[in-house]
Amino acid sequence: MAPRPKRYAAVSLFSGCGGMDLGAEQSGRARVVWAIDNEHWAVETYRRNIGKHIVEGDITETPVPDVPCDILLAGPPCQDYSTLWNHDGLMTARGNLFRQVARYLDALQPAAFLLENVPGLLSANRGVAWTLVRHALKSPSSFVDGAPMNRPYGRGVHYDISAQVVDMADLGVPQNRERLIVLGVRRDLGVRPPIIPTPFQGSPRTVRDALDRHPLPDDAPNHERGQDSRDVVERLKLIPPGSNFEVIPADHPLAVKGLISHVYRRVDPDKPSYTIIAGGGGGTHGYHHIEPRRLSNREKARLQGFPDDFVFEFGKDLRDARSAYPRVRRQIGNAVPPPAAELIVGALAQVLETAGAPARSGAELLAGRRGQRQLVSVPRPVLGAASSEERAAVGQ
Repeated sequence: MAPRPKRYAAVSLFSGCGGMDLGAEQSGRARVVWAIDNEHWAVETYRRNIGKHIVEGDITETPVPDVPCDILLAGPPCQDYSTLWNHDGLMTARGNLFRQVARYLDALQPAAFLLENVPGLLSANRGVAWTLVRHALKSPSSFVDGAPMNRPYGRGVHYDISAQVVDMADLGVPQNRERLIVLGVRRDLGVRPPIIPTPFQGSPRTVRDALDRHPLPDDAPNHERGQDSRDVVERLKLIPPGSNFEVIPADHPLAVKGLISHVYRRVDPDKPSYTIIAGGGGGTHGYHHIEPRRLSNREKARLQGFPDDFVFEFGKDLRDARSAYPRVRRQIGNAVPPPAAELIVGALAQVLETAGAPARSGAELLAGRRGQRQLVSVPRPVLGAASSEERAAVGQ
């Protein structure tokens, strides 16, 4: 029997239910040895489907683990950088969680990292947000006070980074979902981050590919239907696939007002879905192209690229499907689509291999998962808004 190929050890921050981590492992080039998230049901889903190595906790209060780390994966919350929200960016504690990514980069000094966020990060706070985030990722030690223990490559690690806005549909996801992907490679390796390949550009997977070619059985997990009111059902009957609330005449009893195109928008079977979001209500759940109803969570999971045997947890205390639905919806909408992560991590691992960065045996990776000691003397950066000194440091 041939030995298993070596893989790179990954540490995952803001892991959610595990979309990015699942894709990383599906690439065959990485194995996640430690992960963290603070959302309980997302963590339970991760444990059920990927592994017990995830920690449920506040990342700002959690010491950096003493585990092998060749690739750092991070998907910090994006809401404060989204143009659909207030675009407050650095003005909020949540918008400053990029500092935690810098803390882990400084302590673990991985060969590479992958950070996913929304394109709005580039323009938030009139560009100051991206300037600070870019500086933190390129020179993470400058954003961390003190000197963490046991830095593997000494103080002052630096990364060469690239930032690319990609539509996940170009990466094989049956969904138009633009995201900012920041890749970094440790400078001493002497290679640049890869250009993200887009093998599905011009020939994307469609809603029909995802939902119709292999219909879901009625008893599929997380496949809730029949949750819409009678008015919503009748309203959707007036809207053809691919259209939204705007096709209903303004004087019609079922007419509604909307500010975004998602309002009562039905997916088009011959195109990728529009972006699956974590929220809902107000006509923004996402709506089926054949039946006059919202998409089930299982259908949304398919449009995100999750396999059908990936089951989302919501708790046995919720017997009412209406209450369970939003717990799962948030997990799916916040996730990084696994097929996209698979492709990106594969490209990143190929660059590391070219640079001679050694991968690890299965025994090393298993030991990493089982070890998980904590570095207790790791200072935590302050999570307030950007200081005037920081703005000055980056020329703002």
